[in-house]
Amino acid sequence: MATARLSPTANLLRKSRLFALPQALQPPQDPPSSKLVFESNTSTLPHPIRASIVTPQKSLARGDWGLKRSLPAKSTSEKSSRPVVRVQALDTYEHVTDFESAADHTLTLEKFQELHMPMSLPSKVNYSTSIIPRHQSPFESHVDNTESSRGLAETGAKQYRQSGPWLGGLTQAEFVDYLNQVRHQKPKLLEKLRERFEAKRFAEARKQAQDNGQDFEAIEPVKVTDEEFNTYIKTLRGDPFALGPVVFELLDLPAAPAVPSERIGRKYYQSPGTKLSAAEYAVTGPPKTHPSAGLSYTRTHALTYNHPVYGPQAYQRPVEARILRPKGRFKGRVSKAIAGVGGIAVEDLNAMTFVDQGTPPGLMSFDATIPGGAKYWVTPVRAAVDADGRIGLSSYRASATAKAPYGIQEFQKPSGTSISENARRDANVVPRLDKPRYNQPRFRPSPDNVPRSPEQSKEDIVNSLMQDLNSSR
Repeated sequence: MATARLSPTANLLRKSRLFALPQALQPPQDPPSSKLVFESNTSTLPHPIRASIVTPQKSLARGDWGLKRSLPAKSTSEKSSRPVVRVQALDTYEHVTDFESAADHTLTLEKFQELHMPMSLPSKVNYSTSIIPRHQSPFESHVDNTESSRGLAETGAKQYRQSGPWLGGLTQAEFVDYLNQVRHQKPKLLEKLRERFEAKRFAEARKQAQDNGQDFEAIEPVKVTDEEFNTYIKTLRGDPFALGPVVFELLDLPAAPAVPSERIGRKYYQSPGTKLSAAEYAVTGPPKTHPSAGLSYTRTHALTYNHPVYGPQAYQRPVEARILRPKGRFKGRVSKAIAGVGGIAVEDLNAMTFVDQGTPPGLMSFDATIPGGAKYWVTPVRAAVDADGRIGLSSYRASATAKAPYGIQEFQKPSGTSISENARRDANVVPRLDKPRYNQPRFRPSPDNVPRSPEQSKEDIVNSLMQDLNSSR
């Protein structure tokens, strides 16, 4: 069979790495606020919006990155041993390629993969107890669904994305635009509502026949008239508790959070039970990406960490966390401590689990005397991606059992009763304990038979020798 020939242009595009780059994503939007917000144009974004580009060493020596023009070595190979770039614009008005380093997100991904953490669905972690939330993988068939997935036909299936928007995250203009789209689809929506009403009437007829002892299999599908359908619509409009679930299911909207109390003194539209894969999505909105975000495809924590000397371990090797902001008052209120674990900012690390082991130095307040900054060892227990695409990492302080096989010891600040390092040395050197008295005079007259003080100056010693020589003559 003859193969189809491609034109030179099509063959070039087919083999081009530049043509295979995905389109850039929209940068994350800042939440609306009436307060003054301080931002930085060079800060690292919560998630990458452009693909990272690497090149082989042979091409890197020539500055060839597969782009329109070569990139300078001063900004790539000479600046980093593992250069990775992201392209902002292939060709600008000044005929240059606008690029920047992509090592921030690339190294964060490598650090996270070294933790060997499976991704979980978002769930709140209560640090005041030792109970870890149950891990639920986002790759399970009954939760890894969208509006077009086949798994929605299963009983109890949930989805992480609906065809309709999340009403809580729409602005006024976006909400008005969505209402206009719904008005244009009114005939189709009424037809779907009619089918739902007929299916409901048919199910009620089968249930009644079964209760009366009749043959419910012989009942034919029910066909409602226009008058009955209009009466059903008027009934829904007068009952917000019945209209709410119908609207959410008909438009395939993400369910709203549950009403805190049923004793509210006003009418509200009841939403159906959430179909979202995680309960946290009902408050923060459905995720913008897959719940795993492609960070890890491991589905469980069932891993064995084998030590070369001590064999299988119950815990993985602890990770050193750097305290970025200690606990204290921040912007007028008490703030939680923030630490960095593998390039990820982790909050709420000043937990109740520190009571039995002592608080790490530098956690309660900033301490500049700690060499290299305040750090301590932690054991990651849970990782998830929230609705905004940010990585949420939960960790507990590493126990003595987890640190013992690796010889890890926490930093301890020297106290007034601690023994100095000079006293711990094995060499036969006794440290000098006396110190020169700088507040005393440098020369004090003494008898001839008493050796002079070593604090005398050279000029005084020379004068004393000259007097002795003259007296001997």
